[in-house]
Amino acid sequence: MRPRQTKSTRPLIAGGLITLVSTLLLLWIFPVLTHHFELKITDLKFHLRNYFNQNPTMHENIVMVNIDDYSKVNSGYELWPYSYYARVVEKINGGDPTSLGIDIMFTLTIDTTGWPQLLEAMENSYVTVNPYMVQFGHEEEPLAVQDHSHILGELSYDDLPAVDPGYIKHIVDIPYVTEQPFAEAGALGFINIEPDSDGILRRLPIVAEINGLLVPHFFLRLICEHLEYPPENIEVVDHSKLILKNFPLEDNSRDVEVPLDGNGNMLINYMSFRDIGNLIKKGSFSSFSAWDIMQSSRPPALEGKSVIFGDHSAVEKDFSNTPLDNPVANPLIFAIAMSNILNEEFIQPGTAFTTLLTLLILSALLIMLSLRLDVFSFGLTITCILILTIVYNFLLFFYGGEIQSLLTILLPLSACSSFILIYRIYESQVTMGVLEGSLKSYLSPHLMDKIKNDPDMLKLGGERKRISVLFSDIAGFTSFTDKADPAEVQEVLEEYFSEMTSIVFANHGIVDKYMGDGIMAFFENPKGGVISAQSAVKAASEMQNKAAELDEKYKDQNRFPFSVYVGIATGYAKVGNIGPPEKVDYTVIGSVVNKASRLDGPGDAGDILMDEDTYFFVKDDYEIDDFGAHNLKGFEKPVQIYRLKRQV
Repeated sequence: MRPRQTKSTRPLIAGGLITLVSTLLLLWIFPVLTHHFELKITDLKFHLRNYFNQNPTMHENIVMVNIDDYSKVNSGYELWPYSYYARVVEKINGGDPTSLGIDIMFTLTIDTTGWPQLLEAMENSYVTVNPYMVQFGHEEEPLAVQDHSHILGELSYDDLPAVDPGYIKHIVDIPYVTEQPFAEAGALGFINIEPDSDGILRRLPIVAEINGLLVPHFFLRLICEHLEYPPENIEVVDHSKLILKNFPLEDNSRDVEVPLDGNGNMLINYMSFRDIGNLIKKGSFSSFSAWDIMQSSRPPALEGKSVIFGDHSAVEKDFSNTPLDNPVANPLIFAIAMSNILNEEFIQPGTAFTTLLTLLILSALLIMLSLRLDVFSFGLTITCILILTIVYNFLLFFYGGEIQSLLTILLPLSACSSFILIYRIYESQVTMGVLEGSLKSYLSPHLMDKIKNDPDMLKLGGERKRISVLFSDIAGFTSFTDKADPAEVQEVLEEYFSEMTSIVFANHGIVDKYMGDGIMAFFENPKGGVISAQSAVKAASEMQNKAAELDEKYKDQNRFPFSVYVGIATGYAKVGNIGPPEKVDYTVIGSVVNKASRLDGPGDAGDILMDEDTYFFVKDDYEIDDFGAHNLKGFEKPVQIYRLKRQV
């Protein structure tokens, strides 16, 4: 239903757009306002997706070997000797894996017993990836070659690709690296993790840049070794995309696009502990205790597998909080990140273009609906649109793996909707004020309240009701107008109409119209009651009393004797908005109106005459005389009339 327009739509459209753009600019200038809440909404998406069992899977070719609390308790060592590490690596090598990522930093210790054994075990594997820690900084600060010649030599040996600065994180220092003999025994991958501001780890810097060279993270480097994939094929397209060119998947080799978050990070597509535990039970994912591996008489079957060997014990505290589980061992998080790439199950960060396009479409829809719907329907519709926006945003993550900013859409949209709704409510109140101002001159406040609560009362055509109709006019008014000045006539009429209308309104009556010096009013019955006749007679009596007061006043002003005739009839009539579309009035139609208009003819000035139906309802409340039957114009038979006794 198109609402009736009482004002220009330009303020509505302009105000809505200004509110939308202002809110969007505020969020863009001060992203900290919503950053924390967006992170928590992202976590909620993970939890709901987990509840509906829509999580990604762990790749079957990834194996975990864990130095867990069980291993340390049974070995009797909180800090393992190098010989123990060597024995585990030897057993893993015996299983013939494709790659071995050792998430352990081997540094100088007092006891170097077992170094040769561990070094030999690592050298014999040919597939080992060792960790190092880096420090990120500004592009203007190059890494000092002379301070890190050893590690840079090992990295450049891998034929790393060149990369344009600015797209990914820049490395300015390498503070921690495994000891040189061990570093030389395999490939290298930096092992940094960077939790978000709330301490939750949601992303990993998949690659970084050292003096113009691209270096992979530990987990990506491990994938390269696992698939014999040369790192030189890695290409950083821009802030939001990395391509693994000619990447060897199970079916064929093709380019794989890895989405980035704009800062060189890959968002981690987490699965829960429950999912990992179920996969271990089913045998589709392998996770071994390092102590069991070391004590086993034969090596585990690791052909075609990539192994991550790390410390999961409470002593090492190598854990991070995640959106789903707290805490999670970092080696397991690296395994999940590897699975994301091998299974191509990525989290796609939303783009600014998508957000702006969504806002543009929804805001245009809201403005269009605001011009077509009434206030209540529009309020209900925008509530549904906002709810559907939230649902769509969550479903986009569940089934499309896309994290689109919710508050950046929801807040500007809510602000725009609120402005439009407030404007429409204000506009409707102005319209109501105009309507009320037009109606209050002939409707009582009581009826105005009824119409506000039930606008259907004004429906075109009206309805049949029992009512009482009152006609009042001034005795000798024609003679007075012939002699008096027009200004004096107007003054008398204005006072007369004002006083009499107030009396009608006080008795819950409706002034239908003013006709020269006459007033036509009618009185309706409330639901469950018949009091229209009593109300009409009471109003008539008060009107005659007021006429007597005006007569005394006018005598003092040397004006004509003032008195009125009043006639009342009760019966059925059509009540409501009646008339052609060009001129509709809230009025009454029926013979009862005719009868009331004729009743003042037989009487004298100051009389209150009523028909038989009115008499029936008020005879027990007033002293009434039988005025006899009279022939009235328009009625074939004489009409029985009664007269209210005058109050002395």
